[in-house]
Amino acid sequence: MNYSYTKRFDTSYTSIDRSGRLGLVESLDINQDMITEFFGAIGSDNLVLRTKNNAAWVYTRTKMKIDGLPFWNTKTIAKSYVCSKSPIRLDIETVLTDEAENVLFTAKTQMCAIDFVKRSLCKISDITFPSDLDAEQPVLAEPFSKLNGIFTEDDFVLEEKIYASDTDFTRHTNNARYVKYLMNTFDADFYDTKTVAGFEIQFAKESTAGDVVRIYKKQTAAGRFDFLIKNGEEVIVKAELSYSDKAPGDAGLPLYKS
Repeated sequence: MNYSYTKRFDTSYTSIDRSGRLGLVESLDINQDMITEFFGAIGSDNLVLRTKNNAAWVYTRTKMKIDGLPFWNTKTIAKSYVCSKSPIRLDIETVLTDEAENVLFTAKTQMCAIDFVKRSLCKISDITFPSDLDAEQPVLAEPFSKLNGIFTEDDFVLEEKIYASDTDFTRHTNNARYVKYLMNTFDADFYDTKTVAGFEIQFAKESTAGDVVRIYKKQTAAGRFDFLIKNGEEVIVKAELSYSDKAPGDAGLPLYKS
């Protein structure tokens, strides 16, 4: 049986960056909220898993292709569904479109369930999840990347302390916070002259309140940055971001002159 979840979003003022478009961090927020609500709609969110299975869904990686993020006040529609299913993993796609059905971004997120006691992967058949759910045809057919870049201390750019307000229901750092830390490494000129075309993030370990994480960044090709986040000596996040120069006339909303 096919399952999907659809929701409308207005591009609010609090979700835009300095260009007046939906920000990358906020795009990942939409993706995360859509997946959470989708799992709630099929009776398999983390509230259910914690109560019935002593387990929780965790993200292992997200890949996003960006066709053109919407300006402030744009009305959009998001749809989430399972696009791949194995005994221990799910791939969830979220597609955001405008009202004319133009695709704005497509995000593919890989999920697995972790047993709180054993700290091991759960079989999906052993947790609360609809057994008749069929995977839909994916929009983003490109596979996840192998992010194996080598970083040195010369690539260190930023240190961030994790506060309790950065953690979520699982008591670990919310995935979207890591994206914000990465985007904090760019200056205003990047936001004013570049457009993010794609983004991928992979989660290896967890961090929690009180940890201090170190962020490494380097340009590995024209139009691409690679990232690494470490907690002590442990690698906890790997990511890559692709970008292009903004097209002429795409300077953003003409709100203020400087």
